[in-house]
Amino acid sequence: MPERPARGCGRELKQRPGFTRAPASPSLTKALARPGFCFPRKEPPIENHHLTPILITGGATLTALLLLRSGQKPAPIPPAKSFNDENLTERFISAIPELTQELNLELATATFNETFSKQSDLTTCWGWIDLGTSIVQVQVPVTYRYHLCLREQWQLELNHGRLTVHAPVITPSLPPAIHTDRLTTLAVRGWARGSTSGLLAELQQSITPTLNQFAGDARHLELVRPQCRASVAEFVRLWLEREGQPHTQITVRFTDENPKQLKP
Repeated sequence: MPERPARGCGRELKQRPGFTRAPASPSLTKALARPGFCFPRKEPPIENHHLTPILITGGATLTALLLLRSGQKPAPIPPAKSFNDENLTERFISAIPELTQELNLELATATFNETFSKQSDLTTCWGWIDLGTSIVQVQVPVTYRYHLCLREQWQLELNHGRLTVHAPVITPSLPPAIHTDRLTTLAVRGWARGSTSGLLAELQQSITPTLNQFAGDARHLELVRPQCRASVAEFVRLWLEREGQPHTQITVRFTDENPKQLKP
């Protein structure tokens, strides 16, 4: 006999319409007669996930900006050594250690409200009796950070006053930051089910590995790509200012980017 649910917990589910009884074999009838018999629980992984953007900001160039504003500028480059396609990339790469001592350049941070849910179904008597569906949900703000590796390949091209920067790929900084102080949970227990604490613990344990995967998926990357592009353009602009070069129009293209994504 299924346990009697506590008062005020869960709700009774209606029998599914159109259900027909299937003949049971003698061995199955004997098994069902044993006390406490029930079919295994069906617990799929995270079924539902929703995200709501909260804030996307640029996070790069602070070190370079402080260096440029510190007043300790290197000796000016001779005017005769002007920019051209042959020395442009080389001069930029050689100047990176003077702009920042970091190996990675932080480009953007993005905070989203992430919502996860998981459910568990349980039936007995060959599906005749539905013991209810338990559902748990977790909602928590998560901050993702994105950077690029300064040691990877760069390519700068100057064409009629327009500077095109081919930058390394955008990379998520793992693991994302989970704001546990604002974490909320919701649990609904099936009418003949036990506590949902075990199901909730399983969901919480799967959140961090799942967020690591979400950080690099196309949906999150496309949301932060405009800010990452602006951060790289600002980093290059600061270098041009340091070199005493006139301001030019800067277009940033990432290595993994489709040409159609590049905005003039």
